[in-house]
Amino acid sequence: MPPPPPVLLDELLEEVFLRLPPDEPEHLIRASSVCRPWRRILAGRGFRRRYLEIHGTPPVLGLLRNGGSTYPLGSGFVPTSAFRPAELDLPGWSAVDCRHGRALFFPSPTRIKDVYGLLVWDPVTGDQRHVPSPDMNFRLGFGAAAAVVCAAEGCDHCGCHGGPFRVAAVFAGAGQEISARLYSSETGTWSELTSVHHPYHPPYSCANNMRSVLVGDALYFISLKNQIIEYRLGTLGLSLFDLLPEGKSMFLGMLMTAEDGGLGFAKPEGTTLTLWSRDTSPNGAVGWAQHRVINLETVLPRGALSIPFESCMIWLVGFMEGTQVIFIGIYATVYMVELKSGRARKVLDQGMDVYPYMSFPAMKAACTGQGH
Repeated sequence: MPPPPPVLLDELLEEVFLRLPPDEPEHLIRASSVCRPWRRILAGRGFRRRYLEIHGTPPVLGLLRNGGSTYPLGSGFVPTSAFRPAELDLPGWSAVDCRHGRALFFPSPTRIKDVYGLLVWDPVTGDQRHVPSPDMNFRLGFGAAAAVVCAAEGCDHCGCHGGPFRVAAVFAGAGQEISARLYSSETGTWSELTSVHHPYHPPYSCANNMRSVLVGDALYFISLKNQIIEYRLGTLGLSLFDLLPEGKSMFLGMLMTAEDGGLGFAKPEGTTLTLWSRDTSPNGAVGWAQHRVINLETVLPRGALSIPFESCMIWLVGFMEGTQVIFIGIYATVYMVELKSGRARKVLDQGMDVYPYMSFPAMKAACTGQGH
């Protein structure tokens, strides 16, 4: 009988595993099911650290979209990689945020009278968690906005799955107030109500199609009064400040991550895209500065703007947080635009809101054989 084949050293196996593509997590999951030594390598802290160092920014595994054939009945997951979640559609739920390996949903308009609360979904592990509503008046379409963030201490947020999370909810309060509460999955409860006074007569509400931006420990939302709502997760402090210089409207624009990692804003004007950032001057004053104007005719694919002008409304439908990548909607088509390189490509034939799902394979799921 021939001798058994030599066993590869753990160091060599790790080098092989490190080269498995992050946008195809099924390879890690299959490798973890071979034997215990392989699972032990994949579960090690050293492997995870090196994997993240090599592959950098988490890949986009797919796009959550509201609109098209799923709207208003629910959201759909459109794969952009070999990864396929167990469920591609979530009927009855509308995506409102996606961050740190999780997606957040409100009940869709068809279920708003029947469902009370929110849904947090991890497409990699398939885990779904229902979150109770923070307020009797908290409803999608009625001046409310929400965001989901990882709550694991020391997490690098490149592949957080299965750990604790928090949900921030911002909504119109009583009278001339805007209110916010923070939910913890560890305690299963909402924080005490935090409110701030605004000078406008009701109704005062969040812009429902404007997703949040996380900068440091603060979440930012746009209100319908050209103001930004800042909610600090550490102190639960709530404040308001003006969106853009007087005379500039936020219509069709969107908050995003600025090039320096701070708070940014992008707004289409005709066939151009104007980028703003919130900067601090040498004397300490904080304000908005316009720093770039992009001609979309030179960026978008040929013919993208050739449809009749009355149908050629350009609007922003999404962005990749922490990057300079945005999604632009033109009529019924969605394009992904890399602002730094100027590259653009069509990603969807139809869609009203796009939430890119960015994540590395779930290392914990991989080493237990779960998540696919």
